[in-house]
Amino acid sequence: MNLPLTDDELLQELSAALREQPADEDIVRAGRAAFSWRTVDAELLALDLDSAADPAASALVRGGELGAPRMLAFGGDQLSVEIELDEAGIAGQLTPARTGQVTLVTPDGPQFTAQADDVGGFTLPAPPSGPMRLDCVQGSVRFVTQWVTA
Repeated sequence: MNLPLTDDELLQELSAALREQPADEDIVRAGRAAFSWRTVDAELLALDLDSAADPAASALVRGGELGAPRMLAFGGDQLSVEIELDEAGIAGQLTPARTGQVTLVTPDGPQFTAQADDVGGFTLPAPPSGPMRLDCVQGSVRFVTQWVTA
């Protein structure tokens, strides 16, 4: 762009700068999904550990090998959830150990549901890539994990 601009050139530049760009549809879906959870009566389980983001934690997962499962830990006042995530799926543990129901949720809604056994163990199929969270129900109490990217 050569300076100085004529009035017409300046108006064309301003018009181009103010033109709305289309939003990425994946981002729009994820935003809508996150917003829809604002009315859910559930305890939020915060992300405490992500082996993909913490080099020290990745050493805990099978020696930090490439292709080793990703370990995620979520915690709240009444429940903790630890999962290992790899291409085969999710293997998880609820603590304290009790039976319950665990649902894998993406921006498109619930994907898979599994029953946690009496020691809190559960497995789920591999999630699609992108945002995901777990919705856990034990008795009449509901817990949801923070959103993470699979």
